[in-house]
Amino acid sequence: MELGYRIIRPQDVGLQPLAFAQISLWRTAAWDIAVGERAVTEAIEIAVICKTLGIRTVFHPLEYPLMTLQAAQTMNVMRRLAAASDLGIIVHDEGGAGGTRISAAEEAMFERNLAEISGLCHVSIENSFNSGDIIRFWERFVVPASESVSITIDIGHLESAAIDSISFIRKMPDRLISRVHFAHVHHKAEDRFGIKDHLPLVPGCREIEALKELIRRRPDVRVVLELDAGKEGMGQSIELLKN
Repeated sequence: MELGYRIIRPQDVGLQPLAFAQISLWRTAAWDIAVGERAVTEAIEIAVICKTLGIRTVFHPLEYPLMTLQAAQTMNVMRRLAAASDLGIIVHDEGGAGGTRISAAEEAMFERNLAEISGLCHVSIENSFNSGDIIRFWERFVVPASESVSITIDIGHLESAAIDSISFIRKMPDRLISRVHFAHVHHKAEDRFGIKDHLPLVPGCREIEALKELIRRRPDVRVVLELDAGKEGMGQSIELLKN
């Protein structure tokens, strides 16, 4: 396993003593981060700085769908990120209102845009929109694709969706486990200021036990600790994962 952390702001670079990081950027957000064009420019600049410091990176753009009317804007951003990428780009699974599956036409658009991006750099699909349906989504879009398309398992999202993450990983077919490149870990806990996950890990938590199961089956997975890099609990979470 290779352990990395999440970079949200330029000042996060080098904040943790890890040689791998995920650069997260948002199209829109109502909190103290860059958004839109500034976020894209900043993310690319961060990647350049990380490279000079020997920190490997993967981009993680959020709220950039590969289908619907926003797809054209998304693809312009994805092309720019791909040109600056190191380990590639992590995207989310997608769906319709109320957790519905995407239509046949939307599937075709998603697949077409996924193929274009994966022709430029590595692309990994994360469970976020509907973890309860993610096996079907991965079977549909990862298994038939080239090796430049992989899986990102977000263990925290599984737990937040009331899915037993340990059992989920234990039962995943080998054809999917073999395509896992990244894992996201963060803790689900009691509601804190409207946040129920992306909290620091604690000893013996289910997310750590699920990660152990994943490492047993996929020892070379790259693990992103998805917390705010400078906040309390980051150091303890890193030590828990190292041990």
